[in-house]
Amino acid sequence: MQLWFKNKFYDDLSDIRHESQGYYKHYVHNFFTHFFDTTKVRGKNILDFGCGPGFYSAILAQRGANVIGIDLSAFLIKKANEYKSKLKLSNIQFIKDDFLNFSLRCKPANYDFVIAIDTIVSFDANKRRHEHERAVAAFKGVNRVLKPDGKFFIIEAHPFFRKGSEVVLETQKRFYVRDSGYKIDYKSKSDKNHWFTLDEMTKSINEAGLAILRIYEPDPSIALKEYNAAYYSMRLRYPAMIVYEICKVKP
Repeated sequence: MQLWFKNKFYDDLSDIRHESQGYYKHYVHNFFTHFFDTTKVRGKNILDFGCGPGFYSAILAQRGANVIGIDLSAFLIKKANEYKSKLKLSNIQFIKDDFLNFSLRCKPANYDFVIAIDTIVSFDANKRRHEHERAVAAFKGVNRVLKPDGKFFIIEAHPFFRKGSEVVLETQKRFYVRDSGYKIDYKSKSDKNHWFTLDEMTKSINEAGLAILRIYEPDPSIALKEYNAAYYSMRLRYPAMIVYEICKVKP
């Protein structure tokens, strides 16, 4: 987690580091800051599931939301609390806990939004196979804490276009090849992690009494064009990020 933090953020959380492909800076940050504007979050109760160092939790709090951030990493929660103190925010709380335990203890139907940024995608980290029942339990926890009209947002790297290469046919038509590691049957032995397939994600969500309301495939920020015009052009055709907007299934 310390290495992950240093690769993504400046130590004082003053900004996001400029990664080679700008995923956090030009995708996550661009989508998050535009989508979750003040009119959408002011006065709302929001749970940041896998809050990391609290960078995005703090943005929500600054825009008037009441925020709980939860993460398993003691290091990241310490960073989050330091950041909270620096910004003098009183409408935010950070908790080190496992979401499966937390969701059973907290007040049901309490949150307008639950947001998970690059959290669900690593749910099976260090596992060679998908742990379906554990995933369903986590999504049931989300269902339990969401208000009846609440929304759950999963924000992560696009599973289809996450890695791979562009192929040019003799006709000059182009298409993008998905990373072979997307499906467990073709994973290399060096990759210890299992990455959710869309089928596994959808099945787990549905079994938990939730439904995907909408899928967004955001474009990168225009600033990426100035940094890497060719990559920006390619990502307008092959999205690097996906956002699932999820709701409770009506009785």
